[in-house]
Amino acid sequence: MEAAAHQRQDLRLRIVDIGSWHSPVAQQHGVQRLPWLWLYDKGELVSKDTREVIERLQSQR
Repeated sequence: MEAAAHQRQDLRLRIVDIGSWHSPVAQQHGVQRLPWLWLYDKGELVSKDTREVIERLQSQR
């Protein structure tokens, strides 16, 4: 994911290290497993499905 983010001008990757399942950020976003990928387009949530996010990013290369 990091390599893809560096290769594309239109892609931003934000990595959040939750440290604990009970951390505020994990609780706020309902993180239940890793990796946990969400895809936003122009500020709007497009997908919370990790596989779909990866597929969309790969198809847009």
